[in-house]
Amino acid sequence: MSVVAPGSAQLVKGNRQVGKVALYAWGAVIAIVLLVAWRTSMNDLAKMAVRPWLLTSFQILAFMLALAWVLIIIDAWRLGHPPGLNRKHRLIMVAATLVVAVLVSTPFVVAARYAEAAHDMVVSMFPSGEVAAASNGRLNILLLGLDSGDGRDGTRPDSIHVVSVDVLTGEPALISLPRNLEKARFPSGTPAAAEFPDGFSGDGDRSEYLLNASWTYGEANPELFDGPSGPGPTAVKQAVEGTLGIKMHYYVAVDLMGFRNLVDALGGITINVEEELPIGDKGRVLETGVQELDGYHALWYARSRESTSDYDRMARQRCVLGAFMNEADPRNVLVNFLELADASADMVTTDIPREDLGNLVDLAFDARGQELMSLQLVPPLVVPADPDFALIAEQTADLLDGVGRPNDDVSLAGTDETQPGDAGSGSGPSPAPDQTDADDTTAEASDDEESAGSGEPEDEDALTDVSSVCSYE
Repeated sequence: MSVVAPGSAQLVKGNRQVGKVALYAWGAVIAIVLLVAWRTSMNDLAKMAVRPWLLTSFQILAFMLALAWVLIIIDAWRLGHPPGLNRKHRLIMVAATLVVAVLVSTPFVVAARYAEAAHDMVVSMFPSGEVAAASNGRLNILLLGLDSGDGRDGTRPDSIHVVSVDVLTGEPALISLPRNLEKARFPSGTPAAAEFPDGFSGDGDRSEYLLNASWTYGEANPELFDGPSGPGPTAVKQAVEGTLGIKMHYYVAVDLMGFRNLVDALGGITINVEEELPIGDKGRVLETGVQELDGYHALWYARSRESTSDYDRMARQRCVLGAFMNEADPRNVLVNFLELADASADMVTTDIPREDLGNLVDLAFDARGQELMSLQLVPPLVVPADPDFALIAEQTADLLDGVGRPNDDVSLAGTDETQPGDAGSGSGPSPAPDQTDADDTTAEASDDEESAGSGEPEDEDALTDVSSVCSYE
């Protein structure tokens, strides 16, 4: 009786007042759960899941309900007068009571564990700070893939993208910048702009003044990049902001070596590999076709540079981002939530304030399913060694203003259009290559000096259609 309706046993044979309170409380819980299921959308639930005070309250409530239910069951066992039973029946009733107590309390304990994981992730990953105001109706977030592995001089962004979302419609846009862009501009009026009036350049090794070297430079010269985000992230934000001519509101940096853990936590991603890609230096390759990639092979797909250009790699990285978001539906995230929370805490840094998470959840739900327009600032549109910043700003403005959208007569140079969930050809998933040492992944990343050079592509044919490598489902 206590399993089906907590308090009913007390109402029949014990303390009737306790029974009434327990039954009323249980009825209230059932009513609230049904009301939430009926009236609350997945969007609203996600917004609740990023509010630390609400998560703490839910955790406490779950533990209290579990404890109260177990006490009700134990009291019901007491009401059965166990001393009047023979020894065998007493043992059976004790075992049955313990089993029932575990069964009824487990869902509450699991729910409390989920709430604790969400609370810890929100508090540890997202700082408390001022909410940024949108610029020209859009919120711009800088996405950085950090590569700080062996043989690298400091931390450098290996991939640099900007996600821009219309705050009213949720319309998304993606801008990809080459990591070897030279003479990056800084916003007017900043100390860095005064230090580099002709762009980010100087004497010595040119690789020290590429766009992806701005993080390391910022860490070494914090007096030029004061801000709550820290000197390294602030330097990259300012360099991208000055180069594109748009405000960078937030940044999110993902450690590429930890990215594989995040993909594994999600259960892998599905990508149509349209050209064979070498893996490491032992003759292994990532075969063509629709494949379920685990974290190891997804990272190789995003980072493999051999036999392809840096700009092909940028397109594949964009594809991996799209595939990851395509897999991250609410059901999949919920099933793998604990693993995702643990992986995210170790590999993601950001300056997005937790006070703005509710608004970002709304934007994320609005953006899902919408067409993604993207702009890749690569040759022949942009020559990294000698970029035309007026053209970059013009192309960026056109993208965000909607030039080149469906039903527009004007086509935007250097852009392509990606449908979420756009699948390439292939009869079905094929197995990924065998797992090999993760050390090969670090060995694959070459020094940025290779990318400095003249900025001209080694294989111009590979740059004419970088979007052809991007296909996921």
